[in-house]
This record gives sequence, structure tokens and C-alpha cells, in this order.
Amino acid sequence: MNELDKFLCKLDKKTRIVVEKVVTLIILGNFSLLDIKKLRGSQNRYRVRVGRIRIVFEQTRNSNNITNISYRDNNTY
Repeated sequence: MNELDKFLCKLDKKTRIVVEKVVTLIILGNFSLLDIKKLRGSQNRYRVRVGRIRIVFEQTRNSNNITNISYRDNNTY
């Protein structure tokens, strides 16, 4: 089990369902309904807000890769 799966397991059921839906939208490349922002200092890294949770991902030509899911703090992004 990787770090992202461990974080999702610790969430309550309602929050986990919302985060999993957002992750699915990111992987599919459907950004129209998401609060997305490009991160400074990187070419192709973005973050999506889901309440207090931040999902950081990298966008490549062929796919979007989730790199981090965690609660918002000074080290999240």
C-alpha cells in the first residue's frame, strides 16, 4: 500500500468518496469543475483544492500523475 492509499484510508467515508471522484476527474483530464491552480516554480505541476485537502499532480502529454494528497499546511505545496 503506497502513501496515497494510506492517506485515503484514514479519511472518513464521505470525504474519501469526494476525493476519489476528484482524483478520477484529474486522471481523465476533466478539469472544468475543479478548483485548479498551477504551482509556481514548476513547469507542469498543479494543485486541486477539496476543502482542506490538497491534491498535487503533474501533467504530462499522455497522462496526469497524482504526486501528493494531504491536508493543507505550509509544506503541502
